[in-house]
Amino acid sequence: MPIRHIRLTRLILTVVLVLIALVVYVHHDRLEEELSNIDLDLPLEALGLEHNETPVLVDDEDDSPIFNASLYRKLYSLSTPDRQYFRIDWGSGYRAYNPNIIPHPTQSDAYIVAALQVKVQEGIFDNSEIACTAKFIDGTLKCTDTPTPLPIERTEGYCPGDLYFHNLRGGPRDARMFYGPHAAYLMYGTLAERSCLGLFLQDLSVLRDDGFDSKEATFKNGTELQRPPPYGIIQKNWFLFWDPQGRMYAHHDIYPMRTFAALSLGGSTGRDLSVSTAYHDSACMARHMPTLQLDETIHQATNSLSITQCKRSDRWCHPTDDNTFLMTIVHHQMFHEWHAQYYGHIVLFKRNAPFELHAISKKGLWINGKKPHSCGMESMLVSGCGISGHDELFYMTSMSWANQNQTYHGYIDDPLLLAFGIEDVRSGGIDVLAGDLLQDLALCDGPKKVKSQS
Repeated sequence: MPIRHIRLTRLILTVVLVLIALVVYVHHDRLEEELSNIDLDLPLEALGLEHNETPVLVDDEDDSPIFNASLYRKLYSLSTPDRQYFRIDWGSGYRAYNPNIIPHPTQSDAYIVAALQVKVQEGIFDNSEIACTAKFIDGTLKCTDTPTPLPIERTEGYCPGDLYFHNLRGGPRDARMFYGPHAAYLMYGTLAERSCLGLFLQDLSVLRDDGFDSKEATFKNGTELQRPPPYGIIQKNWFLFWDPQGRMYAHHDIYPMRTFAALSLGGSTGRDLSVSTAYHDSACMARHMPTLQLDETIHQATNSLSITQCKRSDRWCHPTDDNTFLMTIVHHQMFHEWHAQYYGHIVLFKRNAPFELHAISKKGLWINGKKPHSCGMESMLVSGCGISGHDELFYMTSMSWANQNQTYHGYIDDPLLLAFGIEDVRSGGIDVLAGDLLQDLALCDGPKKVKSQS
């Protein structure tokens, strides 16, 4: 290449580099000027937030090496300083597990809590469900009066063979305390006529003097609940639900086949209504329920609530059949090395007959603060050092709206109280927004297609 061409090329490159430097310098000055003009005190609306929302930095540090964000949805407390679950303190000399929490009907900022008492002294043979009035004190839900056993009448029944030991220990167990649309109830297991252990229902206003309206009580006496055949030896984990007209139903089984029926005031049931939805529901559960390994099961866990999938704070939000569903929590139970682990999954089903399934959460619920199973951890079944690869046993028992006078129905921006037993010896709970539970739903029928407007 001639020398004059080389010199010309160098000159052109030099000019280009100078122009680039000039552009960068000018834009740098303009960028600094723009940054100096930014208002750092923008209103929340400018950030895409509402007045009742605040930016929150979520601590994603795992509290357990077992936690896997692709499998579990971690739930954070709305009220505790560390956003972990709160303890339930029954008072000196009392221990209980598998708790239930509902708002007190007449006392603001107070709750009724009930749970299965842990045997703490010799000579106590019968099961007992104890209850108290409780308030939040320093981040703990504490009884403000002495816990007392609920006055549930002893029943007669007989358990044969390997279950004979149940005959030696009467009284209620595995109780669920919850609100229906118009009353509060206690459902509990005990010795029964139709099976070894049956489920009984009683109006809570008869069992506790908390200011409930007992004039319209429908289950004044403990009433044994029935079910469509077949009967099992032990009946447990049923829940009740109500349609928009206030009709009551009992849901007996969820997996692998649902069973539910209308429930009469005398405890009898009609025919199994799940037959008409069996094909649809089985297909949905096959797609969206957790895949089970050896020694794993899925069973019902909590009571039910009605939820509208929009915000109470939105003026356009009104309950309809398209946005309001019945909600419950089911357990994915794993049992290995004589230690159980439970992970809750949300199930939504339609609020009108035939009550087909609507959605199932893809991820299990993980309570913030749950720890790995470790040495010295207080546990009913496991002593000594913990089990490698296991976390604490959290057994979800109760789900209720946190606001006073809110009974059965709510919205996604309403606070909820979840209660759970820990290792069959302790009690805990967590307050969350209802919408927190619905973040990972898989729809049974898939997303609806939006019709194009021409």
